[in-house]
Amino acid sequence: MDRPVHSVRARLDDFLAELATLHYRHGAGLSTDLPVSALHATFPELSDPATFAAATEALEKARSKNDTLAARRLQLLRELIAGQVEEALAASDTEAVAKLEAQARLPVDDQALSFGEVLAQVPLETQRGRRALLERAVGNFLWGERGRYGARREAALRTTERLGAKSYPQLREAVSGIAHDKLVQAAEETLKRTEDAYRDVLSYVLRKLEPTLRPLPGGDARRHDLQAALRAPWMDSFFRREDLMPAVTRWLEEWNLPPAAKGRIRIDDEPRPGKARRPFVTAVRVPDEVRLVIHLEGGMDALSGLLHEFGHAQHLAHVSDTAPVELRRLGDASVTEAYASLTERLLLSPEWLKRYLHLPTTSARDTVRLAAFQALAVMRRHCAKLVYELSLSTRGASEERAEEYAAGQRRALFVEPHPGFFLFDVDPQLYSARYLRAWALEARLTARLMERFNEDFWRNPSASAWLKGLFSRGGTDDAEALSTEVSGTALSLPEAGARLVAILNG
Repeated sequence: MDRPVHSVRARLDDFLAELATLHYRHGAGLSTDLPVSALHATFPELSDPATFAAATEALEKARSKNDTLAARRLQLLRELIAGQVEEALAASDTEAVAKLEAQARLPVDDQALSFGEVLAQVPLETQRGRRALLERAVGNFLWGERGRYGARREAALRTTERLGAKSYPQLREAVSGIAHDKLVQAAEETLKRTEDAYRDVLSYVLRKLEPTLRPLPGGDARRHDLQAALRAPWMDSFFRREDLMPAVTRWLEEWNLPPAAKGRIRIDDEPRPGKARRPFVTAVRVPDEVRLVIHLEGGMDALSGLLHEFGHAQHLAHVSDTAPVELRRLGDASVTEAYASLTERLLLSPEWLKRYLHLPTTSARDTVRLAAFQALAVMRRHCAKLVYELSLSTRGASEERAEEYAAGQRRALFVEPHPGFFLFDVDPQLYSARYLRAWALEARLTARLMERFNEDFWRNPSASAWLKGLFSRGGTDDAEALSTEVSGTALSLPEAGARLVAILNG
């Protein structure tokens, strides 16, 4: 049974490099196609249930021998294979959705805009009536295509059957080690503890957007209103497009984390039709070829995304090149998301804002509060998404899920969502759980950095050296183990939420 595992290990790096290249080209606007079916056909062993069974057997054997390193490598490999079984089953639908979104033209006023253009314009539109029109155009399109999006989501149920699991959540828990029930409880507690502070600031930002706008249940605010408010357009003059990249690169240089990481990070900031508006990272080879794709824009939200993706890129570029392939290429995604959130949370530091963007003290203080609100809104949204996605992956993509999705988002955000997003606003393979654990881990990491290197750790090269030591481990640690190591305590999502509430109430 070792032969299938050996075959996967031998070709794993090449498979992930080709997969990353496909996603880079698609997201960077270099290709409208996403030909994942052909890739899975070229590497069939990675999506073969027999390989999953072999990895399961090998993992049990390693655990019986108390071989910690071998067990960790096999655990990561087994989780990857489970994911690729699902991705292979969904490949034709993934390709169809990518083609659909690339070719779709949505009627808005007297125009026909691309799907990507309409999505990007929603939070940027200043006129509420037109913003509502844009949201309806996307939501109605997604509802009309719910069969296609639903087919992609149904791959989770087919994977459950193919791998002989009792349910999809149980399968994901078995391969990832994440206790979903415990995380759901933490999410519920977080929603309750953060509600009052969130609603108070939500009312404020909605009034800043439009004086008569009010949240649910008494008002009529919609999801597009929250999206616009989260951009904090009244702060745009402090976050000019031409200032953001120089500020971030200057900080990285001073912190002894050069932006290009000695050539390992390749920055694609070239304007290009079809390029994703949000920055993203693809790991072609780790640590030697990490691609950071940027569509340069202004605003607080743009800076947040830039800092987040540089966190990902720096982590990947500093993984040890001598680590086994599984530890270089795979890992608990909550760990890399925590590193990305750590750099993104620099927006919570008024001194960082004053030093690198030259914000006045009052404006820096306002930015910190708005950044905490942005982070809390995203956290609350994912608390609701986790519960919904567990249900979706168990019950299937029926139309009844649309109201379930809307009810969860309504409760978390106090704005009215369009039900058409119920199969679009979904993180594959219960990735929402990874985000929630990441934010809990980021709070532990930041607290440790402040304790060891003071509140301005972000300008202390010794702090970046400490982080590089963690980066170099790759996938060695999961989020729980890393939290215990750096803080002596377990992950706590409610505590991460309470930190944001303290900033809002400060």
